[in-house]
Amino acid sequence: MNEQWAITDSLRAIDQRIAREQKGVFSEALILFDHVLVHRTQPYSGYDGYEVAGKNLHYALTDSKPGVRHPRRPYYVSDKEANVSLADSEVVSLEQAWRWLNGWKRDRALMREQIVQQHQAWRNSRESGASDLRAREYERLRSGLDPLPPQIWSPAHERAWQADTDRWEVAAYQALQAWDSHPYSVTVILVGNIGPCDGCKARLKVFLYELSGELFPKAFVMTKAVYTGDRCKRGARGTTDRLDTEYGYPDHAEQQEFRLDGQTFWHPWVRVVTPWPVQQ
Repeated sequence: MNEQWAITDSLRAIDQRIAREQKGVFSEALILFDHVLVHRTQPYSGYDGYEVAGKNLHYALTDSKPGVRHPRRPYYVSDKEANVSLADSEVVSLEQAWRWLNGWKRDRALMREQIVQQHQAWRNSRESGASDLRAREYERLRSGLDPLPPQIWSPAHERAWQADTDRWEVAAYQALQAWDSHPYSVTVILVGNIGPCDGCKARLKVFLYELSGELFPKAFVMTKAVYTGDRCKRGARGTTDRLDTEYGYPDHAEQQEFRLDGQTFWHPWVRVVTPWPVQQ
């Protein structure tokens, strides 16, 4: 499934959950390798994650104790903003995407190690077989028998063995190179029915930074926010101590059309998340 269809299906799934629950704010993360969908989270509400892990979520970004700033929270986001937005749907969607990507990376590293071990076992077996034939040839020459027994391992055998071994070594090296370079591109798309608040926009930046710096330093990495509703609107959050925030992006958010079977239409806003540490 390509990006266009993945976003369309995600918008449909979010609409279905809203219809089922009659209200709510939901988001879903789509993960694409080389422009092909490889994983998606389900449409989450904020409390789906908060009730499970709360402040222990990787993207909570809240201070662990008073006076100790969270080391990964951007300078322009306060602990109050991080706390108020902790129960947002974007937090749990990014959390689930991060966990899946870490698991994929870990499993792939284990598989690579198995491939290397298998190649080394093949190399050792091949070398052992050749060494045995070389030793037998040496003993044949050292025996001094007249006439000598038939030749066991000639220079022509040695050259053919080495040429064949070199071909396999090159093929194995190229296979590992291809393995290490996959995926060439990684795209994570956060789809929702409202634009992310200031706290979650910051979380998207942290996610992008960690994705490109820690998990896929050799790949082209991109994150996007896709959301319906207003492109950008101001709002206040909290109960007693109100906090002003901004939902969506005031700049560079483009409205695009997504169709399902030529009957259902969506016109969400699409915004590519800019690299750290640019605020907007």
